[in-house]
Amino acid sequence: MFAVLASITAGECVAQFSENGHYLKTDIRDLVLIYQGGVQRMDFTVDQIRPYVVHENRFGDRDWLFDGFLFLEFDSGRGVSFEKRLNAPLSKKEDWIWLADRHFAQDKGISALDECIGQEIAKIGQPSFKHKIVIAIPEPPLGQKDWGELDGRQLDFDNDDDRAAACKWYIDQLTARFDSLDLKNIELSGFYWMSEKALQSRPVTIAVGEYIHSMDKLFYWIPYYTAQGYSEWKQFGFDAAYIQPTYFWNKRIPDNRVDRACELAYNHHMGLEMEFDLAASVDAKNCLRDRGLKYMSSFRKNGAYRDASLAYYEGGAGMYNFARKKDPLDREFIDTIAWVVQERRRRMIEGANPDFVTNFASNKLASADWNTNGNVSCKGHHMILSGNASADTRNLHAFKYGTAKVRMKIKSANPDSKVTVRLLPSNEKLGKVPNSGEMFLLRYNGARPGEIACGASTMQMNDSLKNIKQSVVVDDKLINHWIDLECKWTEYDIIYKVNGAVVNIQEDLYDSSKPWYAQGWPFNYDTFYLQIECQGSDNKPVVEIDSIELLPD
Repeated sequence: MFAVLASITAGECVAQFSENGHYLKTDIRDLVLIYQGGVQRMDFTVDQIRPYVVHENRFGDRDWLFDGFLFLEFDSGRGVSFEKRLNAPLSKKEDWIWLADRHFAQDKGISALDECIGQEIAKIGQPSFKHKIVIAIPEPPLGQKDWGELDGRQLDFDNDDDRAAACKWYIDQLTARFDSLDLKNIELSGFYWMSEKALQSRPVTIAVGEYIHSMDKLFYWIPYYTAQGYSEWKQFGFDAAYIQPTYFWNKRIPDNRVDRACELAYNHHMGLEMEFDLAASVDAKNCLRDRGLKYMSSFRKNGAYRDASLAYYEGGAGMYNFARKKDPLDREFIDTIAWVVQERRRRMIEGANPDFVTNFASNKLASADWNTNGNVSCKGHHMILSGNASADTRNLHAFKYGTAKVRMKIKSANPDSKVTVRLLPSNEKLGKVPNSGEMFLLRYNGARPGEIACGASTMQMNDSLKNIKQSVVVDDKLINHWIDLECKWTEYDIIYKVNGAVVNIQEDLYDSSKPWYAQGWPFNYDTFYLQIECQGSDNKPVVEIDSIELLPD
């Protein structure tokens, strides 16, 4: 579902991850920012928030999307700012109440989210997770003296205790409103600090964090790239912090920025923010689609998709507007983001598509791991296929993007023997192979005993057309010698290795805006499973398998 992505250039950063580093993991896996409250914003009614709750891709598949929703606002749209960076009058107590009322208005915002989730449960069933919300707290700015009164006393924001008191009061207001609605489908996870840098609020955030913890809630923060205090987020009282790469909008920022943000996040134990807006659409005046795709590529390459909690900035109504787009490239862009979110859930929460590693130590083939046909057995901690036989992991172990490794031995020297080790599409969404794609790690034909081939077949490149995309490896020591096969599959290329040496590279060089794109590169539309197949006339061993690894990215 990705379009063509450039490979790493010599000028790109190679991240240097600390041995003691790790990405942030919280009880929210994918947190989308919902800018709601200001009169200039979309109301986020039930139907408007639906594209954030579920996603329907271009194949008609519908599934749950984000598990976390951050409701925030920095501009009232009526001349009052909830953050000092704007050139507008600072908000007062009555403005904070107004904003809370906007978040909890009937049939909008938070209540609309709860209603939408309930409607979708009736359609697609209960999710495997609980939807959670986070609500932003305005930063009370130093120097403000006209915010308002608490307990009959005018607060003075030159005093850190007064600033913290205003925040605690607002948290109580938000909590009371949430509890009063008796929402059935969402939980209040915690609160978010609005300011994206820590200039003069450390005593305040520490005190506010302690108050939030006393309520058994979490304190969230999303500083911009290398903002003051970002690396000290734990000392500031926060429970979860995400780095904004701030790469998407500024073409002067080099492509290695997202890699560098991944490195900093890993080494400082933070999450990351994916950033895009309607400038990623193909009809935007200065289309930034490739920069949006860069986040996806970098997050996968640096392990963030596999391990990190992520936040998503989408411009205020990006998911809603992209869901209404018709251009194939726009559909591909938003389908890809949705697929990543859903695949992360399947891996992290539902336990689907974990690493599959086996060396047949039990001398048994578990039905939970293998479908078999013909004479397939285990002996000496190896899997043996004899005669005409096959073994595959369809509907048991499949993945989309990652590495497949097979250590094997060809046992038969008969000229009529054949062996294939390949990755095949789980659902054949584009039709039967080769239309939906095939990645073969090994093809062996006993009539040519000194050769094996590895490559890919597609609708445009296949055996029938006699133009299959493959490389042939010549080796006179194939029979009864161990062969290490590896296939590394990404959204933009497939790299094959035999005995540690790269022997074939297939690249996505097709124009994904064209309707025939999938005919040339069908590998971004499905998960793939492993199949081992052999032919032999005498029912004697043809293939011996020592170990197998299927390692999703």
